[in-house]
Amino acid sequence: MKNTNLEMDKKLEELILQTPQIASALHFLGIQFLNHTDKTLKEICDKKQISYENLENNIKKNIFENSNNFPINSLNIDLIIEYLKHNHYIFIKQRLPFIIETVKKFEGNFPAIKSELQLVFPLFVEDFVSHIYEEEDTLFSYILLLNNASQDENLINKAKAKMMENSIKEFQNDHEIHDDHLKGLRSMTNDFEILPNYDISTKVVLTELKKLDEELRIHAKIENEILFPKALELEAKVFKNLDLKIALN
Repeated sequence: MKNTNLEMDKKLEELILQTPQIASALHFLGIQFLNHTDKTLKEICDKKQISYENLENNIKKNIFENSNNFPINSLNIDLIIEYLKHNHYIFIKQRLPFIIETVKKFEGNFPAIKSELQLVFPLFVEDFVSHIYEEEDTLFSYILLLNNASQDENLINKAKAKMMENSIKEFQNDHEIHDDHLKGLRSMTNDFEILPNYDISTKVVLTELKKLDEELRIHAKIENEILFPKALELEAKVFKNLDLKIALN
């Protein structure tokens, strides 16, 4: 485990300017960083009645926990979908709420960044959340039906009806078009670049957006390089089983 180099007697503003990820870790402990920038970690722990160990563990987990080496490719396709749906939950219930709140309360000294973020980010959230729910309701449900039909021939006819309406290749093409959700924000902020003269709000927002962007890239890579190839094979298998059933009849 890496060392966070936290100091109990250092002001929160100074700590966050050094390590902006600390802000979101505090958020999940019910601590709004903008309300405590002039306090030390010791003062915050005493006021909130939380142990320093608990605070440090949560900060370490938020900054350093990484599941990118998880062997996704070895999972069955239904478990891959569960993994992706869990990621969707993390995005919607954890990542986005903190960024939304931070953007809304943005107190940065750079009006251009502030106005653009407050204009563009809500539009991104609306489009992204809609995309996630649509993906779960259409692509994921279709793949799960194919998976079940590949194991239970009684579901072949049900799968046939859906296969007349959908195809994995069409889903794949559509996915590639809508793949880069944060392209506009990335361009606007020069790849979420953090300059030395940026204030605490600007550094926190850009750090969180960069982290979200990295996670979305990994998420998209799993879908493009693992889920879709497996789904194409699965669809072909069900088509073959369907042809065999028709031939036998």
